[in-house]
Amino acid sequence: MVPVLLYLLDKKYVFKNWPAIRRRMTHMVVPKNFLLMAGFLILMVMKLASLKAQDKQLQYNILRNGKVIGWTKLTKTTTDQKSKISLQSEVKARFIFLFVVSALEEAAFEKGVLVYSSQFRKTNSDVKENKTMKLTNHGYEMYKGKDTEQLQIPILRNHMLSLYFDEPTQCSRVYSDSFQRVLDIERLGKGGYKINLPDGNSSSYYYENGICTRVEINHRMYSAEMVLSK
Repeated sequence: MVPVLLYLLDKKYVFKNWPAIRRRMTHMVVPKNFLLMAGFLILMVMKLASLKAQDKQLQYNILRNGKVIGWTKLTKTTTDQKSKISLQSEVKARFIFLFVVSALEEAAFEKGVLVYSSQFRKTNSDVKENKTMKLTNHGYEMYKGKDTEQLQIPILRNHMLSLYFDEPTQCSRVYSDSFQRVLDIERLGKGGYKINLPDGNSSSYYYENGICTRVEINHRMYSAEMVLSK
């Protein structure tokens, strides 16, 4: 409300005093420094506009036996040569008792290199996983509470979260935070890719126009799938 009132007052003042203002404007000399500064500000605004973050979002329903038991939402933010992928997920399943599993994950890249990742997961109120990984001068380091672990892995350019936004047509391996290992990607054909996990389970990703539209989760105890909703 205050900006609107100021605008109306300024408009009334200008209308009333326009002849005098016009005479002053005809004799006004614009300094060179002002023009240079104005040009500089315009260039800065254009640069900031070009660096404006671009967001992409994907939302999946998690289904088991044809019934929706949860959801997963991913957001990818890209600014200049940096990008960050965030995942939020919640699953409600009943095995005698009701289990609510929630997860938060992140992966950050600079110039195509993975520089940070994090993983938080809990079942009901019990925290099952809470760790972060950073790229340091000594390589990748994993932090769990007060513990620090030096990871013997090369520079990473692909992360499991990347699979949702980019079809791995030129990629044969991907890093998994859950296992702290680089895993092989098996091409299935017809837009499908399978990743065999170290624990004997597997996940298969299917794509349309470069975006993951479905994930099949094959576990020794159950099977489920994630289907893109929007």
